[in-house]
Amino acid sequence: MLDVVQLFIDILGRITNVVDLRDALDAVVKEIGFDYFALMEHVDLARHASGEILFLTTYPSAWADFYIAKQIVSNDPVLLASHRTSNGFRWSAVSDFIPISAAHRAIRERTIKAGIIDGFTVPAHIPGTAHGSCNFALGSGRILAPTNYHAAQLVGSFAFEAGRRIVHNGDRTAMPTKLTPRMIDCVFLAACGKTDWEAGTILGIAEDTVTEYLDEARRRYDVGHRSQLLMRALFDGHLAISDVIR
Repeated sequence: MLDVVQLFIDILGRITNVVDLRDALDAVVKEIGFDYFALMEHVDLARHASGEILFLTTYPSAWADFYIAKQIVSNDPVLLASHRTSNGFRWSAVSDFIPISAAHRAIRERTIKAGIIDGFTVPAHIPGTAHGSCNFALGSGRILAPTNYHAAQLVGSFAFEAGRRIVHNGDRTAMPTKLTPRMIDCVFLAACGKTDWEAGTILGIAEDTVTEYLDEARRRYDVGHRSQLLMRALFDGHLAISDVIR
């Protein structure tokens, strides 16, 4: 299994485009016992066709289209769990990391109906960038040997790094949507429940200026509501849930 992983790593060093990356990853995923993969940054996937963000998958097309159209990325229990650990984990362990809601169970049921029965996720956390992951899926409930999961951990880590290198042209700090430091300050205070007047008082700026910063941040994300802005900022890594809670 380590030979398979090493060969994949060697191939990654010669890959310069997402098509070749997808093909190489698809091949190694099958060699280590899985059926599908999804290599992705946890951001607004509706923009993936532009090539500005990392999103490669071999999931059944109907499910992938539905996933993007319904913005499931913002409430996918597997992805939310991946934000709580740096180690790869089987999907059966998601409840060890987050409380499972009715909405999460509904997503899981739809996933199974789409033919994605079980899986293993390798989180990718790079400071200053959006969270990401490499997700390996099974089309049946078969159990793989521990060595298969160990191989997936290595493959997922190297694949994500290669994907970011290719998509962002080597810029490891590239963000899908960029906000200025002052915008982030205003978004953070809004996430903490502060009004524009309260945020202005804390930051030493006018209330109207806070409103302008938040409006510009919404425009950059192309969203109509502040609640959507807060979710996008969280998923892009501009905010940390733990900081907002504190």
